[in-house]
Amino acid sequence: MNASNLSKLGRPAPAFRPDPFGSAAVTWLQPQPVMHEQVMLNATAENVQSNHDRLMKAACEIGEHLVDTAIWNEDATHCTWLGRRDVRSGDGNVEKSAAIGAELYGGTAGVALFLHALHKITGTVDFNRAAVASWQRSVQYLKNNPFPPSAISFYAGDLGLLYVGYRLGYGDRAMQRRLAPDIAWLLARVDRGLASQHSLDTIGGNAGAIGPLLFIANRYRLRRCREIAMQCANEIVNLGTWQGQTCMWAAPGAHGIDANHPPLTGFSNGASGIGMALLEAYRETGHETYLTYANGAFAFEEQLFSPEQGNWIDTRYPHFRQDGKINGTFRGAWCHGAPGIALAHLRATRLNPARAQFHRDRLMSAITTTRNLMQEKMQSTTHDATLCQGVFGLSDILLSYTLQESPEQVEECQNQVLDYLKRFESPMKLRSGLACGGYSPSLMAGLSGIGLHLLRLAKLGNVPSVLLLDRETLA
Repeated sequence: MNASNLSKLGRPAPAFRPDPFGSAAVTWLQPQPVMHEQVMLNATAENVQSNHDRLMKAACEIGEHLVDTAIWNEDATHCTWLGRRDVRSGDGNVEKSAAIGAELYGGTAGVALFLHALHKITGTVDFNRAAVASWQRSVQYLKNNPFPPSAISFYAGDLGLLYVGYRLGYGDRAMQRRLAPDIAWLLARVDRGLASQHSLDTIGGNAGAIGPLLFIANRYRLRRCREIAMQCANEIVNLGTWQGQTCMWAAPGAHGIDANHPPLTGFSNGASGIGMALLEAYRETGHETYLTYANGAFAFEEQLFSPEQGNWIDTRYPHFRQDGKINGTFRGAWCHGAPGIALAHLRATRLNPARAQFHRDRLMSAITTTRNLMQEKMQSTTHDATLCQGVFGLSDILLSYTLQESPEQVEECQNQVLDYLKRFESPMKLRSGLACGGYSPSLMAGLSGIGLHLLRLAKLGNVPSVLLLDRETLA
């Protein structure tokens, strides 16, 4: 099978002259929150208000802590934070305290996203002041330092900064004018991103770029972002390898520039993340080739699914079949294993109606596993609490599932997190997702992501998730 019918879609694009906030004649649309009225029908008003207040209190404590610990430059235009860092050396990883990076995953752009979301809910000016300053620090850092990750990476590159920048300027003309030069600079870098080394997966490259690019294209009337999204999808298709009904993407290009892994399962680096991204491209264009390759990606993962475990093999480790069962290593986080794969099947139930029952069956297995994993991790304070690998990442996935499929259970999601928080002196005492276990203010491996999930729980999903990269969730 080949991608010859996409050859026209993949032709070189015309020169890009960025209009960072769309045409001046276009009125910026107001956000359309997804309302879940069923939630209110299945919980008392008192409980809902109590949970909301407690969750908001914890989120505000994190926000106030970040404002208090920010490190500012001399003219108070940029700020950053110190955090523990895992630094690779010849003898392994060494931990040290250092200023965090610039990217969305572990840097100041991710902190900016949380603080801005907190500002939009509370109206507290200090939160937004620190959000804008930390985002501007991220851009300045990219301008002045070598930055190996690809520009099209949402979590590690320029695209994540671009997304946050648009959120900061939304509905604020003065802020739009202030950020416009940096937005234009980032847009130009994203436009050139596919010309440099990059991966195809969700965490570092094409698959993670498609949803955010389509969100920006549709919200801000930027046709070029749609074109780049389709180029990302076309490249994934062109590099897919078929074996029967299964399609896979192998190293070195698929799972990180330097990684030498076999084709992987999972959302962040593996097949389900790629499959979901191709379904987003199919939904946007109606081109059947994207659907075919998405189905091939899920078929590859299906070969590595264990009904007994309700989980998928991590192919980075030895695995084998015995007595008709697959044996090996099973992981349990957003990045690798059933929780992240649950998100892909959750979205696929809507994007792929012809195979909705298959996706729903795998979704239910993955959600059951995710619930069990969360209960297990909540029994101990030694597990980290973060979005990428920890308790709050599992909770965020269960919240996304609940809001779409079972809104009457949302109060249970809130109560679980509130009960977990009671075990700690303050939210700042929650463990990070770093290998060293140290303090981190970051989004995916630290406090900002914990705070963002608290806001999502308090506002019943009407705060963007950074785990499921479809254009509706990002809104």
